[in-house]
Amino acid sequence: MFRRQRNEPSADPPRLHPAHAVSGLEPVKDIYLLFLNRPPDDIPADDGGATVVPAASLYHPELPQPDARRLYDRLTHPNRYPGALVFLSDITAELALEGLSWPQVGIDYEVLTDRLVALHRRGEVWAMRLAQLSELAVTLLASGPHTQIYVTAPNGGPPELLDPTILQVRREELRSMIRADLERAVARGRH
Repeated sequence: MFRRQRNEPSADPPRLHPAHAVSGLEPVKDIYLLFLNRPPDDIPADDGGATVVPAASLYHPELPQPDARRLYDRLTHPNRYPGALVFLSDITAELALEGLSWPQVGIDYEVLTDRLVALHRRGEVWAMRLAQLSELAVTLLASGPHTQIYVTAPNGGPPELLDPTILQVRREELRSMIRADLERAVARGRH
């Protein structure tokens, strides 16, 4: 159902930022952010690629601040659980539920995600790249949990609204598949 190809990570998984040891904050561990690649980072172009990075990557000194810290806080808030794989669209939906947008909270996610991809290419940030995702997988990654998605009718008629329950089930199936790949990649990277 979800065709995908995982590219091998090129750098070791990062350790927690030293600021946590100094401040005494205990972030939710093992949280990962998944975002769709944007041109020209989607190589080959239009292949439906995505990137997964550990939340701690947002502490890289070459990322714009305070944007990266703000995204880190959104990504690792206490309602998350250890091991969570958070789609960027999940955070967009959470902001919308609060009546907010990315610019209103002072986060330029496009600049952050572009820089994370560049840092990964230079071997400075660990990431798992996904390529050749199906159109359905890309749609599910780009759509928040409360998005209305229309699908082609089987009889060729007008598009039909996808049942919200089915949408959520498909998003969680995709999240589980990617999370399993991520766990294997992280285990290989740490040994």
